[in-house]
Amino acid sequence: MNSSREEQAMLADAGRIHRAVQADAGGHEIRQAVVAGIEHGRRRSRQSWLTRGSLIGMAAAAMVAIILFFIPVLHDSATRTAAPPEAVNWGGLEMFKRLYSFDSEASTLDSAIRHGYIQEINQSATSGDYRITLNAITADENKIIFLYTANVAEGQEIYSISSARIKNLATGNYLDGSNQIGGHDEQSGPLENRIYYGRGIIYLDRSKPFPEQLEASFQIASVDPGKLKDPKTGTIVANMHYSPRLKIPFKLDPKFKQQQTVIVKPQKDFVLEGVQVTLEQVEMSPLMIRTVAKIKKQSENTWNIRQKIFSSVYGKKIQSVTKYGTTELWSPEGMGTEEGFENYYGSNLLDQPKSMNLIMKIGTGKKVKELNIPLLP
Repeated sequence: MNSSREEQAMLADAGRIHRAVQADAGGHEIRQAVVAGIEHGRRRSRQSWLTRGSLIGMAAAAMVAIILFFIPVLHDSATRTAAPPEAVNWGGLEMFKRLYSFDSEASTLDSAIRHGYIQEINQSATSGDYRITLNAITADENKIIFLYTANVAEGQEIYSISSARIKNLATGNYLDGSNQIGGHDEQSGPLENRIYYGRGIIYLDRSKPFPEQLEASFQIASVDPGKLKDPKTGTIVANMHYSPRLKIPFKLDPKFKQQQTVIVKPQKDFVLEGVQVTLEQVEMSPLMIRTVAKIKKQSENTWNIRQKIFSSVYGKKIQSVTKYGTTELWSPEGMGTEEGFENYYGSNLLDQPKSMNLIMKIGTGKKVKELNIPLLP
């Protein structure tokens, strides 16, 4: 998490999210629940909950508008990204399945690896007791997903990756980073707290030139042995140790530039909290699906109504049917807009879906209702 570019914000329902995080962590002690700050961009804001224990997993992501409002929309903690019926062999990246059940990008990575839409980098940078390895990357004109491994020498244990960024060397600017998840390697016995696997996401603006020469930059936070069990760890500055910035330059495979975004305009109407909303546009690429919903009547487009409908939807997913089976693609991120809201999902477009349905839940208790909107025939 790149704290230098983020503003921390506490959500009103932090207690409810924290309980969901504890349930998702499979019984592990939750040592830290952090609201990742808002990544500023043009009419864009993203917010992610990260948890830390023996596994740091993303349990929920809050979605907000920069100007309009801060309204939490939760990833349904009772359901996780489903693996396709046909298991995918991740080969040399198999260790990253440690994060699988927590990662909303798991199905996207399944699809990319299935079709060889992955670039193995396997380059490392070392300084003193710290080493980072950029294992692999996949990209399209909307998004970059990168996988990395951190190691520390004996006498230290990894607390977290305090920063994971990617710079476009052509412009000298860092790209728009978002949620990171990661966890310790629990298969290595005494070494388990000295090895850490992580996954990061970078969002791209496809109206700008596709980046080619990049540089990944990491900083590892570590503590002395035994400190991971101390509930105060992370709050006492003197306990923390940090690596220098570890940088790995690399070039993106040209194949990622060839995949174009498919734009569909469903113009499907549905009702949220008594307000008619139109699913106006769906953008699909190998790694990301973006849905754009707008309030149909201009007279109903007020701050209060936008706030109301934005917070009414949860459990958002896309059900994609392919020859490999049925896959569920979750929406961990999104934002409010001046006309409605947008959501970002994973994608399995490379699997050539036979059908795609957008599924949204609204209501509570016995009044829960599921909306089902076809995106593809």
